[in-house]
Amino acid sequence: MSAGRWTGRASLGAGLVLLAAAVVPAWLGPAVAPAQRDTASPSARPGPGTPIATLGIPRLGARWTVVEGVDAASIADAPGHYPQTAPPGQVGNFAVAGHRVRGLFWDLDRLARGDEVVVEYGPRTFTYTVTGSRVVAPTAVEVLAPVPGEPRATATSAVLTLTTCEPKWSDARRLVVHAALLFPGGEPTT
Repeated sequence: MSAGRWTGRASLGAGLVLLAAAVVPAWLGPAVAPAQRDTASPSARPGPGTPIATLGIPRLGARWTVVEGVDAASIADAPGHYPQTAPPGQVGNFAVAGHRVRGLFWDLDRLARGDEVVVEYGPRTFTYTVTGSRVVAPTAVEVLAPVPGEPRATATSAVLTLTTCEPKWSDARRLVVHAALLFPGGEPTT
């Protein structure tokens, strides 16, 4: 077979594959197409670095704007929401990372059981109470599970997880603070 004929057949084959990729989801109907559309929709989730909430910790006298994403650019100057975790106030784990620098999560180790963390999200305010803290390896991603520490469990309540480096000036370990939602459904923002 000549090189020209082979190239023509390869191009035709590639075109048929692309056409099938566009036509098959529509042909299969709602069972496939909507789910694909939802995950690909740019409005489905805010982009990295987009402000999504305000987080305040009265004990520390601190208040921050939380952005979407935990990539280096997003969390350079603000705490970031782990995109794979729940939104504030929803069943599951709303997890937020912040650098251990002055002005961000520098004093996170001062939080104690019973301290409040207040999250404003849209028209609602969600108040969480700290239930405990621990230090883990940077690879301990189970702290981000819907039920922190139990990756196979199904969440039945809303929790908050704050993560930062431990000790200060080092990324050798992670300080993790857990909190439980006090008022399911949230309180209207005043």
